[in-house]
Amino acid sequence: MNHRRGVLLVVFACGCSIVDPSDRDELRHQIASMPLDDISRLKRLTMNAGALDWLKGRPPGDQMGKLQCRYQAGGVWTEWADQEPSYIVQDMRYCLLEDPFEVTYLMCKDQWESLQRQIRETDLMNSLPIPGGATVECRFVWDFRYEPDKIPAELTDPDKVDTNDVINALIALPAPPPGWAFPRLVPLLCPLGAGEGWGCPPRPNDPTGGQPTDPTGGQPGDWP
Repeated sequence: MNHRRGVLLVVFACGCSIVDPSDRDELRHQIASMPLDDISRLKRLTMNAGALDWLKGRPPGDQMGKLQCRYQAGGVWTEWADQEPSYIVQDMRYCLLEDPFEVTYLMCKDQWESLQRQIRETDLMNSLPIPGGATVECRFVWDFRYEPDKIPAELTDPDKVDTNDVINALIALPAPPPGWAFPRLVPLLCPLGAGEGWGCPPRPNDPTGGQPTDPTGGQPGDWP
């Protein structure tokens, strides 16, 4: 009994707090009880943050994939030809940071492919001096290092993202993402280690930090 009393006195004397597992349980409950659209947004945020983390340290100019096009004239298809520009790590990172709640690894690739496909097909059609025109088609080809089956499944499949993944992703962020719409989760994230940018109270030995706020979102520069 004296030993237990001594431990409690030390805890109160130093101003420390013991993270109660119920904090995480309550956060799981709060997320699980959200409307499906809100859960989907949090899953996309988790996939987005995971993709940014997975890309850390990779050269900005590293090729992730490219577009290839060919055309048919007179019933004969040409060989597939590589098109410029190729899709690079910098393009992917820019897309992920531009809209961190709504886009994922595959969605960013699809956005780039859709735009480049339209440009390349139009350019090819206009450059072919063929009477009666031609049929043009394009395809996206991954660099083998960045193919979807080479990266963690939870970055491409929302069904692989569970509530713990969502919680861990939120705690790891230095601040709420732009457009953050769930301020009620912040008091539950703070005891689990959310950073100063969330408006959490200072932790022991940390003179900085404020009281919990209702954050509406940080700036893109605050993200990884």
